[in-house]
Amino acid sequence: MRVSLLIRGLLAFVFFLSLSACEDKSGTDPSVDLTFSSSEFLLEDLEALAKPQLRDGCNDKAFNIQTVATSKQDRHTLSYILPMLGLQTNQAATIRDYALDHQQATVTVRGSISIIHQQILMRANAERDAYLKAYEEDRITKAQLDEKLLGLQDRLTAELHEHEQKQTHLRVLHERRHTLLQNIETVLNPTQLQQWSNWRRSIPS
Repeated sequence: MRVSLLIRGLLAFVFFLSLSACEDKSGTDPSVDLTFSSSEFLLEDLEALAKPQLRDGCNDKAFNIQTVATSKQDRHTLSYILPMLGLQTNQAATIRDYALDHQQATVTVRGSISIIHQQILMRANAERDAYLKAYEEDRITKAQLDEKLLGLQDRLTAELHEHEQKQTHLRVLHERRHTLLQNIETVLNPTQLQQWSNWRRSIPS
């Protein structure tokens, strides 16, 4: 009799554990960082990607561009707005998943844009080197060198901004960004959505 009661007690305990596991799986995720400080919440600055700013390119330094990693203004990132919404942990977990999916879906496209930028810069700097060599060998004057470098800078800027394949990649990034923001909106309650909508209207599309 005592053995039977013991077995029943063990079975009840196992059943309780299984219920607890199910509840943990379907409930909130305590590991979610409600500060939203990780990299997937730092939105890429698409405007800076589209029109990167040149730096250097004078006689002493090769052409380069400003490094673009995340939004130039903190308020344009999800890290800025999400902590203000008073999200429940399950909402935050869902949004984190959307942000991670977005990051993974855009990594190749962002890499392709970076490669395009580097290829354009390499060609421009090879041309710059040729002009400098011509000046050092007295085949062109300093005034001619300056004129050629200025013209090269104008052409380089135009190519960085207007490269056809890059435009295709940028359209993909804008579409992915739109999808991410729309997905986040499906998680928000009406009060949160109002604050979110005000934020969206204040940032570049």
